Amino acid sequence: MRRKYKILPYLTVILVVLQLATILFSWIVASVVPSLPCRSMLSGEGIRWFLGSFVDNISGRLLAWLLLCAIAYGSFVHSGLQGAFAILIKGENAIGYRQRHALYVAVVLCVAILAVVALLVFMPDSVLLGVSGSLFPSAFSAAVVPLAAFVTVASSIAYGISSGEYAAIHDVFENLYYGIYMAAPIFPVYVLAVQLFYSIGYVLLL
Repeated sequence: MRRKYKILPYLTVILVVLQLATILFSWIVASVVPSLPCRSMLSGEGIRWFLGSFVDNISGRLLAWLLLCAIAYGSFVHSGLQGAFAILIKGENAIGYRQRHALYVAVVLCVAILAVVALLVFMPDSVLLGVSGSLFPSAFSAAVVPLAAFVTVASSIAYGISSGEYAAIHDVFENLYYGIYMAAPIFPVYVLAVQLFYSIGYVLLL
């Protein structure tokens, strides 16, 4: 894990330095050239904004997508489905009968779910289309990432159960949070990056 994310500690330091530089820059510019469209983050208004909007800044759609993608990828890896696909693609070794059967089950389930979604999208007066009948924007376009994550998780769990990888409910539950453990080092970077983005926007009146 440490080797895989060895760049993240340095990226974290860079983001912290940039955040401090933004705060200092805003204070200097607002003090020296008050006529410029620039707000100081060290003013009363700036401090209230930084603390009062912190949660709203980081709790956007991107965070939800990050969580869902982490869960889906972790499920894909933990179930062994990734390994099965890797063997098939590389053609190094033939997978066993049980793994091959489990792979069929996972693919069939994936296709079935996608077929149901397709019917809900393309059937007349679909509930997933927009008010004007368009695909973008619509309930479907807003749910693409959650749907993709659900298909991945469902197929991965089906593979894990069919292959014998999961023998108890505890194994399935571990599948659901394994990806969050894998992606844990990314979240501090996300928080710092998002807050820096909104800080720059606040300072420059964007």
